[in-house]
Amino acid sequence: MYTIPKLKPDRNFYPILLPLALLLVGAFLGVFWGVKLMFISWAIAFWGYALYSLLIFIRTLNPGFIISALFQISTGLVAFSMPLVIEDPANKGLTIFLLFTELFFLVWLILLAVNRKIKWRGRDILELAAAPVDQIGNGYTPRPLAAGKTGFTRQQILDFAQFARRSLVAVSYVGKDKVVFVPVAAGRESGFILGLKSDYTDETWVAFDFEGHISVNISHRDYLEYKDSLAFDQLCESLGNLFVEFIEMHLRGDNVRILDRLDATGVSIMS
Repeated sequence: MYTIPKLKPDRNFYPILLPLALLLVGAFLGVFWGVKLMFISWAIAFWGYALYSLLIFIRTLNPGFIISALFQISTGLVAFSMPLVIEDPANKGLTIFLLFTELFFLVWLILLAVNRKIKWRGRDILELAAAPVDQIGNGYTPRPLAAGKTGFTRQQILDFAQFARRSLVAVSYVGKDKVVFVPVAAGRESGFILGLKSDYTDETWVAFDFEGHISVNISHRDYLEYKDSLAFDQLCESLGNLFVEFIEMHLRGDNVRILDRLDATGVSIMS
């Protein structure tokens, strides 16, 4: 069923701007120091991206980022081989082979992106949480709210945490007495992936302690992503209930249904 989006349009151009900036820097180097340096700088940039993709895979175990890394490695190899072709066109055979390899992984990567296999789900989560909230007015509260109690065991919560990381539903923080789920939107993942975001308290999160209590926090930044000032207590309760439903679906083996619900929000694959 179609629902009116409650989030503002996403203006995140990070996935486009950074690669474009790196290409422009390479072109600048090529103009002043030669075409060979341009291609070498592009190769280094793509290999740097490949390392980052591999780090995402290590953090999340999402296999799509292996394909992303292979595309970036092959693209870097194409760029690195170009100076050899410039010196001697007879060397183009290797470059052509690498180019076909690059295109193979590019098509695979596009399919993964279109099917949302490598999409961070933070905005999808925010949209789903807002869907049942119609009341406007009581504004933002800068503190976590209690959101009920469940009977999930420690192992059940930890099992869902693995699925949530792998599917990019949420980054999880496992403590001695609880697990905290932090939905991450595209463009904001680098701090979590690089280990720079050890403190999640100023983010949007849902915590399940091992005694069954649920607490929810919605960051001011994320709250301002909504078009209207939604009732904050209802929004927090809805976000908590959403994760409860997700865990219940996971325990029934309905992981596909979880992803279907996220896909149905209509949030852009770039968001």
